[in-house]
Amino acid sequence: MSISLNHTELKTHHPRIAAAVVACQTLTLRHIADKLHNAKQLMDELFPLSKGSHQDVKGYLVYYQHLLACGKDGTFTGLRHPSQFVALSGQRENPQSLLLKHETGCHLELCFDSQGDIGANDCAKLQDVLLENGASPNNQRHWISLLHDHTPQGMQADELGSGMRYAFG
Repeated sequence: MSISLNHTELKTHHPRIAAAVVACQTLTLRHIADKLHNAKQLMDELFPLSKGSHQDVKGYLVYYQHLLACGKDGTFTGLRHPSQFVALSGQRENPQSLLLKHETGCHLELCFDSQGDIGANDCAKLQDVLLENGASPNNQRHWISLLHDHTPQGMQADELGSGMRYAFG
């Protein structure tokens, strides 16, 4: 059961509760910002850009077979290793998600949603980052969400983390 809180009423009649609610919301936003920072730091390590950092990217697009990152300053750069870009879902100039593959064989899926709880507050509109945790002995891939507390269940070897349909290059 969910209870709707009227913040004005809460502040007037229960100022201590209102302060606690605001404090929790602030902690949640800080926690999400920390997770986002750590995910982009991992992207910089596993999938570095030719120039700059994923921390400074305001958007991604696909130009022919190349993933390009648009920096906050308006400059474009690609991946240091362009072959790490595997596929996209959505439009080239506005992808819903991107699939990257590291030389070790693990995949990273970037999911975008400008209306999402995280994506609405991220300059690149990144809603989730899913990391493939390798194949288990029974040939299932496990995907870990780096931004959300829930993690997709083990998926069949031919499925991707978010279940998106991709156009492979």
